[in-house]
Amino acid sequence: MKYRLGDICTITKGATGIMKAIPGDFTMVALGEVDKTHNEYQFDAKAAIIPLVSSTGHGHASMKRVKYQEGKFALGSILCAVIPKDEKVVLAKYLHIYLHWNREELLVSQMKGMANVSLSLNKISDVVVIVPSVQKQKEIIELEQQLDAKEKEADKLFADQLTQLENLNQAILQEAVQGKLVGQDPADDPATKLLKRIKTEKTASGKKEKPLAPIKEEEIPFAIPKSWVWCRLGEICSKIGSGSTPKGSNYSKKGFPFFRSQNIHNDGLVYDDIKFVSDEVQKQMNGTAVYTNDILLNITGGSLGRCALVPSQFIEGNVSQHVCIIRPLEVDTIFFHKLVLSPYFQKFIFSSTTGAGREGLPKYNLERFPIPIPPLFEQKRIAAEISTQFEKTRQLKEHIIANQQATEQLLKALLHGAFEVEEKKEEAKVVQVIEFKPRICNLAERTVLAAYLIKQFNSNGFGRVMLMKLLYLIEHVCKLDFNSHYKIKVAGPYDDYLIKEIELTLNKYQLYHSIQDKCDKKQVHYLPLGGVNNIEELFIENFSTETTEINQFVSKFRSSTWDHCEIIATLYAVWNNRIIRNEVITDDFLKQDFLDWDPNKEKYRNRLNESLVWMRKKEIVPDGWGKLVERPES
Repeated sequence: MKYRLGDICTITKGATGIMKAIPGDFTMVALGEVDKTHNEYQFDAKAAIIPLVSSTGHGHASMKRVKYQEGKFALGSILCAVIPKDEKVVLAKYLHIYLHWNREELLVSQMKGMANVSLSLNKISDVVVIVPSVQKQKEIIELEQQLDAKEKEADKLFADQLTQLENLNQAILQEAVQGKLVGQDPADDPATKLLKRIKTEKTASGKKEKPLAPIKEEEIPFAIPKSWVWCRLGEICSKIGSGSTPKGSNYSKKGFPFFRSQNIHNDGLVYDDIKFVSDEVQKQMNGTAVYTNDILLNITGGSLGRCALVPSQFIEGNVSQHVCIIRPLEVDTIFFHKLVLSPYFQKFIFSSTTGAGREGLPKYNLERFPIPIPPLFEQKRIAAEISTQFEKTRQLKEHIIANQQATEQLLKALLHGAFEVEEKKEEAKVVQVIEFKPRICNLAERTVLAAYLIKQFNSNGFGRVMLMKLLYLIEHVCKLDFNSHYKIKVAGPYDDYLIKEIELTLNKYQLYHSIQDKCDKKQVHYLPLGGVNNIEELFIENFSTETTEINQFVSKFRSSTWDHCEIIATLYAVWNNRIIRNEVITDDFLKQDFLDWDPNKEKYRNRLNESLVWMRKKEIVPDGWGKLVERPES
């Protein structure tokens, strides 16, 4: 049945002003996500709560949520309570669900006004709602609870993925400023020559500056390549200084653009809500003019540390006192911008502010900050590599957001379907979070794959260790579920049950027989048996859809030795563990985790840098799929 809301419910406006609420024992429902309290209550009922004003304002109609409340509660004056007259006809919780999920069509579309967009009680009374039987309403309430749980599960999954991407971006920036993102070129002039040119240019300008103290050894937080140099920020800049704000906010409707902290973002200048100053005021703001390739850094308030690179097409403008102009000389400004955004520089910013309440970053502290400078051509290579890596993470972020939106649409569509079916009894369906499901390989398939790998690599030095590491890597890289449970062993991730099960089946199928080395009983090798000629055919039969991907993987390891496989598999495992645990990832952390794996890993210390480079080049990089590799229980 369809009803006017005003015919089946009482609709009452809230009586308490948000700012007049006196904290007390009763919930006071407010417009925001978090409610307040009040010392009195207005209702003792079950009700759907509808906002009467737009949640965003500025002439835009919007509504973030319809709330539900029951028991004794107060209500803010910019909301109304919709209370059923008879719960034998309609349940308040059902109304809440129906109105919330259909709020755009039923409520937001009825909001009126230019500046202050609002919704009248009369408009709400005229809203037509579908009301099925009470039993069907209860089914929909139960379905919504299930969907809500799934939505929270999905939101957490997507939030974790976005956090991992942000951690990855931060790790890229940190490795960039430590000289680990790209290789060094011996043909590059060392950064000492660049620094010398900058000092010569500053001297020739005739501008007097106070000399900065030499950098002490204890101020240097990490090692840098030999071609790099440490210097203080003030040494390479012709200007470091904040802007100026017109007295009495003396803005005009046109004139010179005036950039405030809200216009400064990491991705660039934002012209929304831009202010202007007149020609006369602009002339009084000495030293605050902005030029192309300047770095604009927010130095106070909640946006402290946010930083924009002024683009080459910039024409004119000034900045407020809450923004610092940093004007570097003879450096690649894209690299320099990323340096300021790096965890290293940002940590310095937040540890160097002064003042109570509205913190500020003094010019003196900025000038003294020690920074690592690479050769100029390496700066350009680093900037290009950061751009490449960030583009990949941007695409991944877009993919995650698209999946999130698709999941939300599926949830909404399913609930809408339930509303549209009035009396027809339909089994409630619970939507599942969209997620990747790997190919599950049974024992026979695992054995065929192992036999294929043995045939591809079986030579001097190949044995159980290398096979185990290849199986671990191919399971994760190609997303094949072996029902494995890898543990930390000396030579890397190891599943004793998996390998023994495979070796028994290899022998059973007359493919390979595992034998111990005569000199070293711990070494196990594989002797071909009568069925070895059938391996290629078995492989194609069992992995027809994965053949190309597996062969691509095999080609990357074609010339690998067993110890190279051990290093790569162990690095992959510690890297994947960090992603699963949502921990910060840098090469230094990965190398330390590798060395902490087992004391015997120390012998590989000098090979870790080149191995990480190899992994990235070959795209053998984990994404958090799989299980943690942990130490076996004692």
